[in-house]
Amino acid sequence: MIAATGLRWILTALFLLPALFALRATAAPDRASADRVGHVLHAVMAAAMAAMVWPWGTDLPAGPQILVFSLGALWFAAAPRFRSPRPASPREGLAAAVPHVVMMLAMAWMAAVMDSHATASGGPGGGHDMPGMDMSGGGAAVTMSLSGAGQQGTAVLLSVVLTAFGLLWLAQAFDRARVPATPLPAAVAEPLCHAAMALGMALTFVLLV
Repeated sequence: MIAATGLRWILTALFLLPALFALRATAAPDRASADRVGHVLHAVMAAAMAAMVWPWGTDLPAGPQILVFSLGALWFAAAPRFRSPRPASPREGLAAAVPHVVMMLAMAWMAAVMDSHATASGGPGGGHDMPGMDMSGGGAAVTMSLSGAGQQGTAVLLSVVLTAFGLLWLAQAFDRARVPATPLPAAVAEPLCHAAMALGMALTFVLLV
């Protein structure tokens, strides 16, 4: 999907770093089961996004991705009930879960869009345009772009929302770094990885428009 080699590698790094962090966090001995599930879902999401920026990413079956990320969204919506300690209030738990729910749903939507593109073009490498998809891409950076108003609007909205989430996570990382008693880099690694994932996804959605 990404044609520019340099940009492709930058995005790959942005997605693989959170994936590696999530895998490491999953294996940590002091993690609760609910946290492990969340980290596994983040690792799968980051790996899937890294694959999507490469040509062979369109060969990955969309059905399992849509299912996994849809179930992931449901999991993050329900996860505050299983975390220990639980959030101080339902509103606090919902506020913490929303960014992860949105990211999972954005992944499911992206997989569905790429699948419709591959199907309409006769599979990976096909050369036929489809309604709502420009096979030539919006510029030298991409090999495909959305041309339908509905899909373009969705991509723009997701990009704006994900950028906001990424900036909030960056602010959280900076706030934690300023606390002298907080051990570094453990305190800032998680929000920084979430920020990298969200901003990388936001950039990918912008490139599709």
